[in-house]
Amino acid sequence: MSQNLVDLHCHILPGIDDGARDLNISMALLRKEIQDGVAGIVFTPHFHYERISVEDFAAKRRAAFLQVAKAAKETGLPLAAKLGAEVYFTTALPSLDLRALAFAKSNYILIEFPTTCHPAGIDETLYAVRQRGYTPILAHVERYPFVTEDPTLLYNWVSVGCLAQINASGLVREGRTAHWLLKLLEWNLVHLLCTDCHSIDGRPPNLKAGYSKLPTPIARRLRRNSIEVYLGDELVPPEPTKPQYRFGRWV
Repeated sequence: MSQNLVDLHCHILPGIDDGARDLNISMALLRKEIQDGVAGIVFTPHFHYERISVEDFAAKRRAAFLQVAKAAKETGLPLAAKLGAEVYFTTALPSLDLRALAFAKSNYILIEFPTTCHPAGIDETLYAVRQRGYTPILAHVERYPFVTEDPTLLYNWVSVGCLAQINASGLVREGRTAHWLLKLLEWNLVHLLCTDCHSIDGRPPNLKAGYSKLPTPIARRLRRNSIEVYLGDELVPPEPTKPQYRFGRWV
């Protein structure tokens, strides 16, 4: 797996969230992942504490996964996959069954913040999750306005043991977002590159294209990080640099 790609954040499972609507779309997404050289996938459907119990979510996730696994076997597609979740932030998170939400056979858990507001209680909740022995992976950190406005927030979370993930689409589209992502990488505030794919046309698998936009040493490091997380190994990232605001911009 050392020369292959790993996608730790995707919405390929059918009919469980706003990702693939049915099995046909799931298989099209899976074929594109494999064409791009993806050898390992963590399926991470959305989990909202306020909408569904952990038990019901796990049952629906397993049923959707079994559909994909059966179809992959019948069509001869190689499938090395694990189950996880993209957990919507709630201060109740530390009290939930985190084992059922974390990436299978690991202590990594993918957490998504709202994009419309800066929720209260982030620091305390992440601390409590870490105290339970889990490593939070902060999903698509480029999408949160409060982080863009003040990246020292991300620095603080990374400094205490959280990991940060970005979507390949931000690099592929280039422009302002890509420039910002490269700054975050320069500060060692990003550790993982994923697709967050939902559909073939709107939000497709694009991990190969995303890696192609990165300097080779950074791409190599992020690829290795994803493999370590997939395998459940402990990831020890480099020391982050705290962004400084000078002359109207972050440096």
